[in-house]
Amino acid sequence: MNCYGADKLHAVIVEPDRADCLFRSAQQGEIVAVGGAMDTMMVGLACGEPNPLGWPRLRDCSRQFISCEDRVTALGMRVLGNPLGQDARIVSGESGAVGMGVLAAILHSPDRAALLAQLGLDSSSCVLVVSSEGDTDRQHYREVVWEGRPLMD
Repeated sequence: MNCYGADKLHAVIVEPDRADCLFRSAQQGEIVAVGGAMDTMMVGLACGEPNPLGWPRLRDCSRQFISCEDRVTALGMRVLGNPLGQDARIVSGESGAVGMGVLAAILHSPDRAALLAQLGLDSSSCVLVVSSEGDTDRQHYREVVWEGRPLMD
């Protein structure tokens, strides 16, 4: 049963600022490749070029694209790994935690109201965050979540 309807879907694509080919492609209206060093802790998202077969679907079905720093995904990893109350703990790696990191960063931003409005979120919103990976590098995961590892230079 589809209780929300396709017209209610507000898909947001998030990727690292050092490899933000989808974000740049959305800005330009055509496929843009990102070159140079794509040194991000979100290695699984550091592709550099949109898939030409998948790009039209992402472009047409997503309402917003966000490019963010590594510290945002580190925040997401920490929030998911340290839940409030009875919420389940989620072990999510760097590429998987970036969506939660964006939400947490927005909720703690001094520009919170404007950012939430820009995303179309309010107290009645239902948000689904997709985490695409677990702790693929357990040592790195622990360093980020438990030890507050400094981010990449």
